[in-house]
Amino acid sequence: MKNALYAKGRRSAVSGWCMVLGGILSVCVQAELTTSFQGLTLDPNLHLDVPDPDVGTINLDTVNHNLRFTGPGADLWDWRNGLPYAWTDIPQVGVGGTWRAETEVQFYDTSPWGRIVGLTTYSGPDGSGGAAMGQQFTFGLDHWDGPNGVWVQGLGNNHPGDSENLVQGIDADLMDLRMDVTVGDSNYNTYEFYYKQPVDAAWSSLGTIHDLNDNDRVALFFKGSDMNVSFNYFNVTAVPEPGSLALLGLGAAGLWLLRLKRRLRA
Repeated sequence: MKNALYAKGRRSAVSGWCMVLGGILSVCVQAELTTSFQGLTLDPNLHLDVPDPDVGTINLDTVNHNLRFTGPGADLWDWRNGLPYAWTDIPQVGVGGTWRAETEVQFYDTSPWGRIVGLTTYSGPDGSGGAAMGQQFTFGLDHWDGPNGVWVQGLGNNHPGDSENLVQGIDADLMDLRMDVTVGDSNYNTYEFYYKQPVDAAWSSLGTIHDLNDNDRVALFFKGSDMNVSFNYFNVTAVPEPGSLALLGLGAAGLWLLRLKRRLRA
C-alpha cells in the first residue's frame, strides 16, 4: 500500500512538472513561423499580399527551395504602388517581451537599377510609406542608395525612430538579416538590427532605434526596378525571456531528480 501511494505521488509530481514545462514552452518559445521553403506548398502561417500582379508577384520555387519575387517593380515611399509582400502576424508578446524576424535575401539581377529587399512591418491590408500610412521604415539589403549595403530607412515623412538612417556599406548580393523587437509601453518599441553573410558565424549589429507603432504584420518586401530576388528562409519567433529559461532549467532539474530517486528506490 505504501509503495502504491508513493508511486501515485511520484506520477502526480511528474505530471505536474510536465504541465509546468509545457506551459513554459508554449508561451516562451512558440514559433509563429519557421520556414526554409522546402515543401511543395507554403507554410499556412505565411500569406501573400499581391495587390497588382503587373507590378510584381511572388512564387514558391520548389526546385531551389526559396520564395521568388519577380516583376517590373515600383518605388515605395509615400504609397505602396502595388508592390507584393509575403507576411505573417507579429507574435503576441507582452510589454518587455521580444520577438524576432530573420531572413536571407539574394539578388540575381546585378544591373545598375535601384532595388532594396528585406524586412518591414506594416498594417494590413494595404500599408504604405510614411508615419501615417501604416509602414514606418524598411530594413534591407540596399542596391539603390550609396553606399550599397544594409540600411534601415524611414519612409515618406517618417524618420526611423529616434535616429537618422542606419547604414553599413558592404558589397554583397546575398545577406542574412535579423530584427529583434522589444515591445514597450503603448507600442513604443525598441528595434535592434543585425546582419551577416551566410558564411559568417556571428551577427554584426547595425544599430538600434525606438519607434511608436502598432503594426500587426511583419513582411518580406521588395522596392525598386527589375524585381528578381529570392528569400531563402523566413523565421518569425517569440524570444524566451531569461527568467523563463531559468524556470525551464529548474523544471528539467526537478524531473532529473525524480528519475534519480526512482532508480535509487528500485
